[in-house]
Amino acid sequence: MTLSRGHVLGLVLGLLAAGAVLAFWPQEEPGVKEAITRKVVRMTDAAERKDMAELMDGVSDNFQTDNGWNKQQVRGVLLGQVLRGNWVRIFVRDLQVTEVNPSRGDVQVKIIFGRSQSEELETLAQESVLSAYLIEGTFEKQSDGEWRVVQASHRPLSPTELF
Repeated sequence: MTLSRGHVLGLVLGLLAAGAVLAFWPQEEPGVKEAITRKVVRMTDAAERKDMAELMDGVSDNFQTDNGWNKQQVRGVLLGQVLRGNWVRIFVRDLQVTEVNPSRGDVQVKIIFGRSQSEELETLAQESVLSAYLIEGTFEKQSDGEWRVVQASHRPLSPTELF
């Protein structure tokens, strides 16, 4: 069976139309909890890759901590934590996101930093130096549609609080 030029053209136009429908079909925006969870995961991944630009893109320009640190001061602390040492593994534990309203959500999460080549949290303590923090903060949806942390506090975790 041979296809005529008209059949081929019709097939190509049909595929293009189907592609356009899929590309322009309205996609449901994730809810507050899902959007913030995704952002925390992306920021953690950026920190492991030592991509400070992507990590800091998740922090609002008007960021403030409970003890008065701004975005630049937090950047300095994170640079020290992420760039100090050969390998950094970052694990997110017990992530809890609470929707405050459609453009704001509160987060509580344990972040564990390890200087190791371990890829599993269970073996991390055997092979590395650990530091862990409980982070509590607030994310807001910014005018550009991105979720960014606007407020945060932290405290070191004791070994008994890690797991």
